[in-house]
Amino acid sequence: MRHPKISVILINYNNTPLTLACVTSLEANHYPNLKIHIVDNGSSLTHQQQLRSIKRRFHGLIKIASLGYNAGFTKANNVGMKQTLKENTDYLWILNNDTEVAKNAISTFLKTFTQFNLDRENSIASSIITMYGTGKIWCNGMYDLPMFNFPKSRHKQREAASISKTALHIDRVEYSVGCSMFFHKDFVKKHGMMDERYFIYYDDMDFSYKKKNYFIQKPLVYHKVSATSGIMGSDIFTPFQAYLHGKNAILFYFYKKRIPFYEKLIFLGLTVWVIIAMYVRSWNSLAAYCKGIRDGLVSKNKLL
Repeated sequence: MRHPKISVILINYNNTPLTLACVTSLEANHYPNLKIHIVDNGSSLTHQQQLRSIKRRFHGLIKIASLGYNAGFTKANNVGMKQTLKENTDYLWILNNDTEVAKNAISTFLKTFTQFNLDRENSIASSIITMYGTGKIWCNGMYDLPMFNFPKSRHKQREAASISKTALHIDRVEYSVGCSMFFHKDFVKKHGMMDERYFIYYDDMDFSYKKKNYFIQKPLVYHKVSATSGIMGSDIFTPFQAYLHGKNAILFYFYKKRIPFYEKLIFLGLTVWVIIAMYVRSWNSLAAYCKGIRDGLVSKNKLL
């Protein structure tokens, strides 16, 4: 029996303990044709040494690409995808390093593609993603509130046990989420890689926009929320997050999705302020968010 080659892409930035836990959970799947590509975004020397130790511990399972600087989520994932495609992988799995996965995650993703005969050129698969250690849903697919263009996570904070199906079942959703995206190499060959203008945030919505996005109705990924970029377990924006959320929302909704003029007015006049009320808790973050909105409007092609 042929086992398709699976390449998992993890990004590490000064948090090797999280990466180790994620790698350990992937290795526990005991999948015979697995390769884990760790892209290091300019971690300190100590963390780089720890990464090399992890590679030695999981002999033959891990490859490391060290970028030497923080290139962001999009560029680092692109580096990983290029590396995996050179090695003729079959499936790619973009996965946050601040996650752990179920022991049957890989086999379930593969079974989903075959059982439901998913379109390999246009499909992204994910699963119910829970908040680590809680059993509560962090994401079960993304969608926009009509007219307001406010991204929402399906079933957030609900108990996964109340949603999960015993039999293999998938729901089609509007967007995938960058925390976990499993797709065939043909998807990349047709649609290309991530738009590096985003750095991080809204990049997953851009990547999955108008694609066939499916969420397996089982909790296969457990997310230690915001452990790598913000306040662990919190939705509160740091100034760094606030700036990128402001800029990238404009980049996506105004220039990629091309929402109509009246929705742009609603977004700037209402949605922006709802986001501020929900996620901004300091003057520094408010200033950063407003600067992000401005930069998005005046320089749509600008990289961070």
